[in-house]
Amino acid sequence: MSKAASLIYVADDDPSILELVSIVLTRGGFEVVGFETADALTAALALRAPAAVLLDVRIPGLSGLDALKAIKDNPATARIPVLMLTGDGRLDRIVLAMQLGAAGYVMKPFDGAQLVERVGSLLT
Repeated sequence: MSKAASLIYVADDDPSILELVSIVLTRGGFEVVGFETADALTAALALRAPAAVLLDVRIPGLSGLDALKAIKDNPATARIPVLMLTGDGRLDRIVLAMQLGAAGYVMKPFDGAQLVERVGSLLT
C-alpha cells in the first residue's frame, strides 16, 4: 500500500495539535481524518478502517489507553497499527501501551518530518 493512498485517523483533544498533525501528515502525502475524542475515533473504525491510527494517551472520555485496548481486542481492527501521541513521558504508561499492542510512541512536541517517517514506517 502506498502512503499516498493511506488513510490515517488521528485522535487528540487539543484542536491545535490535531490541526498540526493533520497538516503535517497531509503534506506528507496521507489522507487524514481527525477526531477530538477517542469515542468518535472508535465509532468511525466501525465504518471505515484506516491504514493506521495516531492516538493521544490522555484524552477526555474513553482514554487513549482504553481506546487502544478496544482497537486491539476487536478482531476487525486488531491489525491496524496504533502510534500513541503524548506529552507525558511516564514510563509506566509507555510500557502499558506497548503491552496493549501499540506500535510505538511519539512525544509532543514532535518533528514533522520524523512524524511522517514514523507513520510511513507503520505501513511497510
